Amino acid sequence: MSKPPTDHSQPTLPRHALAGDLQDQLEVVAPLVDSIWTQIASLAEGKKHVRVLFTSPQNQAGTTLMTAATSAALARNMRANVMMVETHMRAPAAAAYLGTESTPGFSDLLLGHTEMETAVRDVPGSPDLHLLPGGSPRPAIAGEFSTRGAQDLLQSLMTKARFVLFDAPPLIEYREARGLLGFVDAAVIVLQSRVSLKSQTVELADLIENARVPILGTVLNRHESEFSFLQGRRR
Repeated sequence: MSKPPTDHSQPTLPRHALAGDLQDQLEVVAPLVDSIWTQIASLAEGKKHVRVLFTSPQNQAGTTLMTAATSAALARNMRANVMMVETHMRAPAAAAYLGTESTPGFSDLLLGHTEMETAVRDVPGSPDLHLLPGGSPRPAIAGEFSTRGAQDLLQSLMTKARFVLFDAPPLIEYREARGLLGFVDAAVIVLQSRVSLKSQTVELADLIENARVPILGTVLNRHESEFSFLQGRRR
């Protein structure tokens, strides 16, 4: 493990709030999102596509909100196509944040119940932003990310936009989602203050780094009115 990052406090939107207006959300989280999207944008030099995974040590840490807000900021500031891919099939929430239909989506694609053209949504008010929502809620099927169909799907998603951001479930608990690490260039860890344990965070960081995926930083959700962005953890 490298030296712990430095804490920089920032304001944010309450973790459980749903999106009524995407632009209003972006204004609230702007200081934090700026720290994230600029780092992701810096990865684009010399690359046609940039893929980043957002995950956390446990559920309810605000991973979906951070992925959605960062995706929207990239689309707005970079004027490039951005796709958010929600892979947390047990409790999908991205469609509510971005104001789109929730089904069909990623879970339905994995089962062969829909086509990519039907599952991917254009996000209202953001012409460069697209969402593949989690889809029909269901438990993951053991080993389904390792099937040929899932691998082909993920390979296809890697080149669907200039920036592809994956909203992933906690990789420690949901082992099937660890296969996503083979399809991304970097990762961001989302934590919840007084809930995320140091031992779990260290385990998650080691898991990601052992997969040779650089960690851009850590987002700390302190409580329902504050986030911190912790910079400095790099390979």
